[in-house]
Amino acid sequence: MRLVFWLVVVPLAVAVAFFAVANRDDVTLEFLGYAVVMPKFVLILGAVLLGLVIGGTSTWFGQHHWRKQARQLHRRVKHLEGEIETFRSQSAPGTQIAPPARPPGAI
Repeated sequence: MRLVFWLVVVPLAVAVAFFAVANRDDVTLEFLGYAVVMPKFVLILGAVLLGLVIGGTSTWFGQHHWRKQARQLHRRVKHLEGEIETFRSQSAPGTQIAPPARPPGAI
């Protein structure tokens, strides 16, 4: 993780700093009768950040189905593991429980 920080994050931060220094001139943003004067780099980096937030949020909502399915399967696995432990505790000590037979055509 530390290697990723030094190879990706630090050069990216340096590039953003250079970008900010090169784009210091003011721009006026007008919307619905309001005007805001800000440095150009603030406007551009703000737009990028807003895009990241919107994209991340839409992806998170789009993956709801998969997260729900993973939770259900996790609960099912825990239930089945509990059943296995129940069967093992009910069997006589030293006896081996044979695995279930595979259905025809199963690999």
